[in-house]
Amino acid sequence: MTPGPTSPIPVSGVMVTVHRVGSDSSGAVDSARTDAAGRYTVRYRRFGGDDAVYFAAAMYRGVAYFSAPLRAAHIVGDESEITVYDTTSRPVELHVRGHHVVVGAARPDGMHDIVEVWELSNDATVTVVGRDSLAAIWTAPLPRGATRFAGGSGDVTSGALSARGDTVLMSAAFGPGVKQVSYTYALPSSTFPLELRIDRPTSVLEILVEDPMGQVTGGALAPTAAATSQGRVFKRFLAQDVAAGERVLIRVSATTSAAARSNTLIAVAGVLVVSMVAALLLALRRNQADRVRLFEAPAQREVLLASIAALDARHERADPELSADAYATERASLKSQLAAALAAEQTAP
Repeated sequence: MTPGPTSPIPVSGVMVTVHRVGSDSSGAVDSARTDAAGRYTVRYRRFGGDDAVYFAAAMYRGVAYFSAPLRAAHIVGDESEITVYDTTSRPVELHVRGHHVVVGAARPDGMHDIVEVWELSNDATVTVVGRDSLAAIWTAPLPRGATRFAGGSGDVTSGALSARGDTVLMSAAFGPGVKQVSYTYALPSSTFPLELRIDRPTSVLEILVEDPMGQVTGGALAPTAAATSQGRVFKRFLAQDVAAGERVLIRVSATTSAAARSNTLIAVAGVLVVSMVAALLLALRRNQADRVRLFEAPAQREVLLASIAALDARHERADPELSADAYATERASLKSQLAAALAAEQTAP
């Protein structure tokens, strides 16, 4: 189906392929083309280990879209529905629903690990794509002196994020709805006081500073109750409806004995941000009730499934930049993340 003015519209002639991802083997199982009502039927036998995941995928206008994991023996209706969208390479504004910055305490080498987490919303009914595979569809400022840039966990794969000079670039296709984008980098103590530029309107701005002497000013940020995670305490500053053009200044003490690691900060960011994301999505649903439809952000499993499918495609066409070892390592990592995401879905209330 694809969104219509008042209700979804069926899409005919689209090839839908059922894929299997398992520890023993992976690949396409069978496929069928949708009829005039957008319906498809694929019959297949499950085989191999119990850890195997089956899902349906449709390629539409050059972008892959996925069903939920196919768990039951006979699946119809919403569980097998795939929503696809028209694409555009024209500029589409991605609204900043949330921006969270976590500043770790100085490590022994004087470096501070930083995590930035964004909630971006595509309020259109089209998927935004770049003019080519390298073109960025969204950018964000990166502080001067930043090193060790790496994409983090979120709804956009780390391979779609890169740093060029003082800019972060995202090259992933971005469908309707809210997605979380995160990345990490390190800054030397000499870059503080650190000035952050708010270059677009931001619904929720949150700054977390581990340094007990740290201070944050500007952007209408106000101190609120400290946040604690994994035995670490963060001073917390919060603002809403921050206008573009605001400047935020983050100060830390010259030295501190506390040590920090990027992977720990990522976990801390996830714990501290999750409640705000839930509240944000609830507010978005209420505020946009008069719209045709509010499209849900893709689940983490969908991002991982897309990553596995894209990686397999690169391997099959013998991408010279993807060695056999790199393919095996990355695929094992993605499968492990997928297993964890599926387990989390099954245990969620």
